[in-house]
Amino acid sequence: MVEVAHGSERATAIVVVEMKEASTTELSQLLGTAVRWGDVGVIIDLGDRDDASSDLLTVIHRANRQLRALGGRLAVISRRPELRRMFDLTLLSAGFGVYSSRDEALRSWT
Repeated sequence: MVEVAHGSERATAIVVVEMKEASTTELSQLLGTAVRWGDVGVIIDLGDRDDASSDLLTVIHRANRQLRALGGRLAVISRRPELRRMFDLTLLSAGFGVYSSRDEALRSWT
């Protein structure tokens, strides 16, 4: 599911991508579209997934670099503390926020 919301305080669109059953290829395509939009905030909701392949991490890392270069930003949501720790261990969380809930991610941007 992809949601696009326009915040009242700013014109930047926020795209929420839920990764419940989407493949890494589908995520890559969705993120490519978001990157083409430019100044956009993207939240990837990994839900209760307990794993992250190297392909998934690469797609997220690449999208973050591209979004930041265009003035956009990225956040990742994972309800699993072990997956959030993995983002810390791989230093990916140095480039974007990793949160336990959508509300927490959205609050970090206000």
